[in-house]
Amino acid sequence: MIETTEQAREFIKNLKRSDNWISDGELFEKLQQCESLIKHDTQEELLPYLGVNFCLYYIDISDYKNAWNYAEIAIKYAEKYENTECLLNALSLQHRIHRLLGNLEAAQISISKQIELAHKYNAPNQLAGAYLNQAVIFHKQRLKSNTKEAYLRAIEYVIKSNNLFYIATYHISYAGVLIDFKEEEEALPFLKKGFDIAQKNNFSRPLAIAYSNYGLIYQTKGEEEKCINAYKTSIQLFEEIQSSNDAIMAKIMLADAYIAFNHLEKSENILNETIEFSERNDLKYNQIGIYEALSALMEKREHYQDALKYHKKLIEVKEEYLNAESEKRIQNVEQHQRINILKIEKQNAENMANLKHDFLANMSHEIRTPINSILGICYLLQQQSLNTVQFDYINRLKRSGENLLGIVNDVLDISKIESGKMDLVHEPISIYSILQDVHQSLEPKATDKKIAFTVSTHFEKEFTVISDPVRLYQVLLNLASNALKFTIEGFVSIEARITNKKNKFTEITFIVKDSGIGIAQEKINRIFERYEQADASIKNTFGGTGLGLSISKKIVELMHGTIDAKSELNKGTEFIVSIPFETSLQQAPAAFDMSSISIESTNNICIVIADDNTENRLIAREILLNFNPSIKIMEAENGQEVLQMINANTVNIIFMDFDMPIMNGIEAAQAIRANVSNHSIKIIGNTASLITLSIEEIKSLGFDDFIPKPFKPEELIKKIVYL
Repeated sequence: MIETTEQAREFIKNLKRSDNWISDGELFEKLQQCESLIKHDTQEELLPYLGVNFCLYYIDISDYKNAWNYAEIAIKYAEKYENTECLLNALSLQHRIHRLLGNLEAAQISISKQIELAHKYNAPNQLAGAYLNQAVIFHKQRLKSNTKEAYLRAIEYVIKSNNLFYIATYHISYAGVLIDFKEEEEALPFLKKGFDIAQKNNFSRPLAIAYSNYGLIYQTKGEEEKCINAYKTSIQLFEEIQSSNDAIMAKIMLADAYIAFNHLEKSENILNETIEFSERNDLKYNQIGIYEALSALMEKREHYQDALKYHKKLIEVKEEYLNAESEKRIQNVEQHQRINILKIEKQNAENMANLKHDFLANMSHEIRTPINSILGICYLLQQQSLNTVQFDYINRLKRSGENLLGIVNDVLDISKIESGKMDLVHEPISIYSILQDVHQSLEPKATDKKIAFTVSTHFEKEFTVISDPVRLYQVLLNLASNALKFTIEGFVSIEARITNKKNKFTEITFIVKDSGIGIAQEKINRIFERYEQADASIKNTFGGTGLGLSISKKIVELMHGTIDAKSELNKGTEFIVSIPFETSLQQAPAAFDMSSISIESTNNICIVIADDNTENRLIAREILLNFNPSIKIMEAENGQEVLQMINANTVNIIFMDFDMPIMNGIEAAQAIRANVSNHSIKIIGNTASLITLSIEEIKSLGFDDFIPKPFKPEELIKKIVYL
């Protein structure tokens, strides 16, 4: 019980965040008592300390509105009474609020102000904290060199402060970041120094984190006993200081290690224990890691049904977590003179969408990489002398790979649409050529089913408009492919005609018609909804994800067009797409023809293929050598190897993956462009990850061009020849 102003002064000035800080009811009650006494006695000089401590409390319980208000109080009275310590602490806390709300731009501004003032007042403690804050944001943005620089500055100043707890914590935290960047050997000296200080002074939390970091390193090195013991010690320490969340995360790491070392039963026991606790306490974030580990475990045991079950649960929980976090953050933010609420809410929503987007992007990379290998190797096998049966098998495998790619692309398109990152290109296109491409793609399928498939236009072949050729082709291909899927006999047709002309715009209507199974009138409105089909029996009979029509509708709407459907059961369906196009006076570029390419321009050139995936390098190498055997091929597994190669060899072209260890493709491209002597080298980027950057943005990163994975052989050849 705090009963006097002097007691309040003593409490708030000496309340330090430490190993055993807990934002509980008792702490809140004492802070309230302090506030009442300070205001009653008008002791304004104490308000900066009160504001800082209240702010810390509210941040801990995720009440960012009240946290911000008390930070403002701390700043106001710290400036009035020239309390440098509290002023800098409050600025640091405002940075933290911005960061937690996802407003990284505002967070950087707070950090810059904090650093400026800390230098002005020569405050090593504050400088250490400010540079640490900066490092955290850079790490979130995956800016490795910036992160490392900021962390080293933070460590430099924390050493000057002589605060052993923070010296240990900063060294151990930096080691964890280096491990995250796959730089384990560089991490070890920092980890050892932090560990030694924490162990000598019985700092439980940093010691627990250090053991987790050691566990990661030992796991990477395959040192089983050391790895398991490190994780167990980490768990024990977290449990001793009653840090349940951290203990669970350490248990998940231990379970992952058990999977890696093939102790599957032990892993399952730990995960079952942790999931029970996490579900009981509704710890969604922890559940994400647990379900991910359980899915991996079941896959390794070849229990694929269970693996799928846990994977679905993972997606479900992640969705719930993102939604809950979004709601929580929006509820905790309100308009304030120093916060633009509209901007923060918008940023917060975007960040939630980005988290989902990043998850799907990672899935994209993990799935599209093997698809690239499957399709690439299919292409290479097709160049060999195969008998009829072998060629048929390869074609079937290729079609299956293309179907899987189509499903993945549908999921990613939905993500782009939801996050507002589906941008259309605008270039001269030939409607006739696009329809011919659709016909060429689907004619084999129509022939197999003995269905008449026709396309027709009611205007000149040379008629050109401005649009996005890829997305228009996607819409028409989707509609025609659906028509073929649901037509057992009869016909499928695509008709294009001009339906309106006004000024420089021409409206073209596409009619995709079939004689298929049709759709009942009461169900036709559902078909454009995501994951929906007209009837459950349709999915059972014909398959499909229910995404294609939803995506097509969104693309058409982005083009300022409309899409409608008419249908009658057992008599067929008709889709009507009307889009206003800007008429182009410029002719559409001619279709790319591999047979017209001369190989002479590529004679004896040197190309570096940079990719950490062996199969990807093999496919690119064989495609290039099949085209021109005189091309000199060099291979690299990371950006550092690329830099070494161009320093020792005359390199003409670099075909480089974005996602590589040690030094990624973007970092390597920027390092190459930093040297004027390398400006003649052409760099083509590629990745299996979800990319939402425009070609102009990609070029600004140091690349001359870009190819997404999986890529067609002719795409690579075209880039190499015409770059």
